[in-house]
Amino acid sequence: MLIEIDAPASLPLGLIQLESEAGLKTCLLGVTLQHPPVNLFAQAYPGGFKMTGARADVAYEQGERFLQYHQLERRAEVEIELAIPSLVGLGSEPMLGLSMAQALAWLNNLPLDNTLALAQALGLKPQNVLEVWGFAQGGLLLVDVSGAAHFESASHLITPPLHRHEIAHPEKEAWAFVLLLPRIPPDTPETLEADRLEALLKAAPHLSADTGFVVTTELWAALANDDLPAFARSLMAIQQLNQEALTKAGTPLDYSPAEQVIFEIMHKNGALAWGRSATGLALYGLVKGARASVELRHKLRHHVGIFGGRVMASITANTGASYDVRDYSLDDNKFKPLRVRTQA
Repeated sequence: MLIEIDAPASLPLGLIQLESEAGLKTCLLGVTLQHPPVNLFAQAYPGGFKMTGARADVAYEQGERFLQYHQLERRAEVEIELAIPSLVGLGSEPMLGLSMAQALAWLNNLPLDNTLALAQALGLKPQNVLEVWGFAQGGLLLVDVSGAAHFESASHLITPPLHRHEIAHPEKEAWAFVLLLPRIPPDTPETLEADRLEALLKAAPHLSADTGFVVTTELWAALANDDLPAFARSLMAIQQLNQEALTKAGTPLDYSPAEQVIFEIMHKNGALAWGRSATGLALYGLVKGARASVELRHKLRHHVGIFGGRVMASITANTGASYDVRDYSLDDNKFKPLRVRTQA
């Protein structure tokens, strides 16, 4: 028997200053995407802890942390078919780690559906709250990150999302994120994603309360009215306000000439909103419908060429991660599903 786990990507869209009865809360807005995903298989393996596939070195370290936390023996074989690329700002390491933790929990008869417990065993920090709830629930999420830069304990991840919205449409009407995952420059620091998230959180004192106004009066209304142009305008306004806060904090966003050309191509070919992941190098354009998605991807592929990066489209993942337990071995050629469970 083995378990197959699929986990989505997590695209952070910007910080929000939200008024509440307790005062201003610093929040992070993000969307959980179906692509690029994590996909892995795991089964019992008496010979030790065996790991193969994409980002296997990172997954091995994450698995070691989980096993050590629970004082479990290292008897597992994991095959990673797909992993979210690193440094692009789509939650690669947290999503891979939570997938590993869920697989090892199943192998050791531990609860599979308590994502917060999985996160704590991995040692994930409050800065990863968007990915944690994206793994658990999916959707467009607004999560509280007030003071996240000062907390080290995963126990602070217990706060549920302040807002969650499912974005789902027929293919012709789909709100699609067209992604360009560029080639990573060789001098890019391995800490890029953590560094950019830290800079964003440190810019929070400079962030205008207008971000909260945009969310509460415009973005939620756009979602309720199924109004993509209004939703896109809200995202662009939030992005601009985040840029202003980062500039005031001394860590301005710098877009390269190549990135600016990509944004222009997106704008001229159907994108209603465009930008870069708040924590990495992925570029995105938001379009309506499958046809517009195909046309924009064609334009981007023609522009960047074979070696310029990876172009794909994705829609919102509204259920978070999922797993199947199968009567199957990694060495077999046939399998049959025993049960199907979707993470709640």
